[in-house]
Amino acid sequence: MVLPRRDGAPVSARDAAPAPGSVALAVLLAGYVALFGGAAWFKYDAFLMGFDLAVHEQVLWNTAHGRIAATSAFAATESYLGIDLIPSELLLAPLYAVLPGVPTMLFLKTLVVALGAVAVERLVRQHGGDHWSGVAFAALYLLYLPVQYTNLYEFQIRAFATTLLLWALWALGRRDARLFWACIALALGCRSDVGLVVAGIGVWQLSERWWGAGRAASQRDRLAFGWLPVAIGLGWLVLAVGVLVPWFRGGAPFLYTRVIYGWLGDTPPAMLQTLVTRPGYVLGVIGSADRLWYLFAMFVPFAFLAFGQPRLLLITAPIFALNLLSSSPNIHASPRYHYQAVIVPFLVLAAALTWLALARRWPAWRTRSLLLLLVLAIGCNLAGRNPVLALATRDDRDPAREATVARLIALVPEDAALATTSTIGPHVARREALYFFPGNVIYPAGKLALAEYLLVDAREARPAGHAWLVAAQRDGQITLLAAADGVSLWRRSDP
Repeated sequence: MVLPRRDGAPVSARDAAPAPGSVALAVLLAGYVALFGGAAWFKYDAFLMGFDLAVHEQVLWNTAHGRIAATSAFAATESYLGIDLIPSELLLAPLYAVLPGVPTMLFLKTLVVALGAVAVERLVRQHGGDHWSGVAFAALYLLYLPVQYTNLYEFQIRAFATTLLLWALWALGRRDARLFWACIALALGCRSDVGLVVAGIGVWQLSERWWGAGRAASQRDRLAFGWLPVAIGLGWLVLAVGVLVPWFRGGAPFLYTRVIYGWLGDTPPAMLQTLVTRPGYVLGVIGSADRLWYLFAMFVPFAFLAFGQPRLLLITAPIFALNLLSSSPNIHASPRYHYQAVIVPFLVLAAALTWLALARRWPAWRTRSLLLLLVLAIGCNLAGRNPVLALATRDDRDPAREATVARLIALVPEDAALATTSTIGPHVARREALYFFPGNVIYPAGKLALAEYLLVDAREARPAGHAWLVAAQRDGQITLLAAADGVSLWRRSDP
């Protein structure tokens, strides 16, 4: 069979058929979306996702109802824009309004993460790789534990930044300024710290003597892909952290600065002074065993190939520094949380570029080296406890307890102000007033005084929560309505 082509020349049906590599990529993406979409649903349905998911659904639900970015659980602000700038997340509100609910959020996140694999495949081909090497690196990206854990860690808009930055890098290689800046703008709208890597892209490009294959950079290119990313990336960060977020907090400083980096000092100048004047002390902290293991876990799945592109890898240095300097390395300096999301694009591309250079030098090892990388990635999945395998091997699900929670949720009026424990939160988030029980440094316990109802899972209440309930009941502030399977529902005696 012969089909027409635009230029009039004939093309056979065989030539018109999708290439095997394209079919393999499509199968890979479909399998990933099915597996991780199902895993995300299971994790949510089994009450295994935490309160952050509740906060983000409340933000989308409120935005869809005209209350832009409104949230209730934080101190000093009633807007999530007083926590960080996430305009790209707010753009999801129209879709959420059509299909409201956590499943929509989780499926969309999984789909967007999967689309990052398409960008990886195109980046590899753009830099001289063939279709199959592109598919292999797409698979490596999807097998990378930081990508998988980010996908299944509740709903975090940083996951969208990973894919947007990958497509921005592809647009950069094409010198497509419109697509590049569309992706960059949306990525910046995912979190303020994205500004650091956007500025890094600009520095990386300005440090290149030649653009593309033997083409000197034009002044226009240096402006569009060099100077502007530096200015806009840093400008966005300063504007967000220094002006807009404090404005939405009524003048209070950026929340996470002191919470996460308070060990360095009480104010940013004091923190900087510690970094400059006490380098031994700082290095002693960031050189701890758990932080060094974090660095190893980030680089080993790609066989440390990323170090072959040091200038590209330097883009990630500020984010690595923020994670290593955190007072909570078990969260920030860990591949199991979403704080690696904006590192991933550059680490993957750096590894791919190094592999391509080695493959050109030793072509006989091309196929074998890809197979070895895939085996290494699978081994890291098994050794690092792949999150899907971790879910599949859990044996602590309690259907009776889950049924009790669902029954007690039904007793709470939909418009009531509710305080609840972490994993129940995502199932009750569609309300204007939602608070975290028993409270912590991010979600203050003082908000509990505003709750009309309290729905408490005893496993998550912690000693402080149990003590609070005992004292509040003793003082006649709350009345027990129902309790079973370690879950209790309380109502404020005088709302």
